Amino acid sequence: MTRTFDHKLSTTFLISVVYPLGPAAIILMPMLVGGVIDDLGFTEQQAGFIASLEGMGLVLAALVAALWVRKVSWTMALAAGCIATAVLNAVTANLQDYQLFLVLRFLAGFTGGSVFALTVAALGDNRHPDRAFGIAQVVQGAMMFVAFAAAAPILERWSVGGLYYMLAIASLLMLLTLGRYPGQGAPRVVPGGDGVDTPNYTGLIWIGLVASLLFFSNIFGFWAYIERIGQAAGLDTETIGLALGVSQFAAIVGAGAAAVASDRFGRTAPLTLALVGQLLVLWLLVGRFTSFTFYLGAGLFQALFVLANSYQLGVISKIDIRGQYMVLVTGFQGLGAAVGPGIAAALIAEGDYTRINAMAAMFCVVSIFLFFFIIYRTRHLGSPVREAEAAMRNPG
Repeated sequence: MTRTFDHKLSTTFLISVVYPLGPAAIILMPMLVGGVIDDLGFTEQQAGFIASLEGMGLVLAALVAALWVRKVSWTMALAAGCIATAVLNAVTANLQDYQLFLVLRFLAGFTGGSVFALTVAALGDNRHPDRAFGIAQVVQGAMMFVAFAAAAPILERWSVGGLYYMLAIASLLMLLTLGRYPGQGAPRVVPGGDGVDTPNYTGLIWIGLVASLLFFSNIFGFWAYIERIGQAAGLDTETIGLALGVSQFAAIVGAGAAAVASDRFGRTAPLTLALVGQLLVLWLLVGRFTSFTFYLGAGLFQALFVLANSYQLGVISKIDIRGQYMVLVTGFQGLGAAVGPGIAAALIAEGDYTRINAMAAMFCVVSIFLFFFIIYRTRHLGSPVREAEAAMRNPG
């Protein structure tokens, strides 16, 4: 029996449990990049290209998902995506050939991206998308904290292959959610809502998609090499791994702030906070710095990333009348996550990572100012989900 969509907290939490699976390998990329360099002998540039190609698989998955996500059973698609992702991660764990590695990580990005698209569409259908995405980010932060805490001992005992086995097991565990996962989304279209403003909304959505791409290029271009940046500053592997794990706890705090605040303070103020804070981190983590600075920088960076992401997704959900574009957000975020490490790899000069910080800062400023523009242009609009429900309750 197909489970219908509802806005209960328990349903939002269930969807949020699946949410981290799609981008899990990309979030773990600092440890995976270090692992493939140290254990498999890949160069820094090759490791960056692996990260980029996996992100490209996620992008393609999102583009394809825009065609099917409102037409097929979500539970069937989720089952297929989880099983395929588990198999690809398990096979990757036993590879040493660079070319095959590239192919399998691209495919894993595609299957994980399909799962991610399902969760983004479901969270975007919530009456309060800022809160729903905030809850999802809280759950993601908790799960990735555990993953980062386990990463260092796994790398030490089983090398980088152990991390890919961990991802495979996580994919299979997600099958336990199938019994309560909604089979389709919530109604979003307001009757008679095909007004003259719709084309303007579409244009603003595309601006938001580009802004998402730039924001994730900033985040993952820097994040993919934060482990190397820490090593260049003289920090040891254990300190770096623990700091990155603690940063996931900080992400929980940032996501929790978005979940609790929802839209009561608007969206401009939280995004301004994220902008200022991330620029501060990118300034602090240049050259030589202490372990305390690394802990502070990594934690603040992650906390503000998930805070900003929750509100950015809320901005686009508000103007996505039919719910067709939310899965494309996944694709553009994935594209940013893909090109970011590649751009960062090209900017490395003999162990100097300073230009990565400069690139991230520039992309962060441009992307958030684009979201400011969208917020200003749509300040009088309401939620399409809540308006659709109100129209169905009062058809007259």
